[in-house]
Amino acid sequence: MATSYQRSSQQPPSSIPDCEEKDNATQKKINAVKKVYCTNLSTARDNVNKLEIAYDGKETLYKKKERKFLRTQDNLQRYVNTEISMGSQLMQANKRITTNVAGYKTWDDSLSAALKGIFASIKDVKIKLGDLRDAAVRLENSLNDSCSAAQWSIITGKNPDNCKDDNPPPPNPQEGCKDAEEILKLLVCMPRALAFDIDSIFKASSDIIGIQKFGNISSLVGLQTELSARAVDFDTLLQNTIKTRKTDLDNAQKDLVQSLADRTDSIIDLYNQRCDYDGVYHTVSEICCPKCGCVAVGKGNCEPRLDDCLCEICEICGEVRDTFSDLQTTKPQENANS
Repeated sequence: MATSYQRSSQQPPSSIPDCEEKDNATQKKINAVKKVYCTNLSTARDNVNKLEIAYDGKETLYKKKERKFLRTQDNLQRYVNTEISMGSQLMQANKRITTNVAGYKTWDDSLSAALKGIFASIKDVKIKLGDLRDAAVRLENSLNDSCSAAQWSIITGKNPDNCKDDNPPPPNPQEGCKDAEEILKLLVCMPRALAFDIDSIFKASSDIIGIQKFGNISSLVGLQTELSARAVDFDTLLQNTIKTRKTDLDNAQKDLVQSLADRTDSIIDLYNQRCDYDGVYHTVSEICCPKCGCVAVGKGNCEPRLDDCLCEICEICGEVRDTFSDLQTTKPQENANS
């Protein structure tokens, strides 16, 4: 609230001119009364100056309280916005991450168990293929053994190479054994190839288990637990700071309201004192050289001279009456409209 009354409008008592008539008894009486009012005028002027200084101090204090309130309000809003935009999202994301990590851990455990089961099965197959390969080697050795030449000749219908010249041609093989030679060759070579394949599968299965362990999905549980704790700490910090800033803002608002009330009282006191000063100033001015325009100076000594003054006072009374009458008539209407 700005003050429209400037210090330049305050006139010192010395600016009031004295009247030229100084020797008559009436003027002496007036001067005595004037002296009292001049003293009151000086006191009123000093009071105005004091209240102006007090108002300047209250105005400065109010501006400081206002800046403090606005800074505290801005700081609180920043934390509120951060908690809404980051804290709440972080907590919600942490809940979803917790669920996902638990699912990943379950899947990883299931995968580990399945890989171990597959590895055990492959290992068992590898052992059995080793037995099959040993059997194929024994079969191959028996084919090259001269003691088995007769059986070979009967089954295949052919003489072994080492017996081709010494033995007569073998009989024709039975219908069901005409592919026996090819089958026997497959029985010898296939286990050897299968042994290499199962060895490759065995190594690949072992490597896959190593890859799965190297992935270390279980480590996500510890990381997620730490993330959850950090997220809770961060959101708790925001919440506690918001509470603290809210308390600070409430206190700053109380201080601001009280400072504004003190400033308002100071303004009203200043205006009241200025009104008193103006009243005393104009009173001293009128006492110095009173000039009443309503007094009929040209009339004779035996004629009344204050009729016009009475009429002017009556006009003032009429204006006051009409003003208050208008206020009384407008109030019921305003209440009815509202």
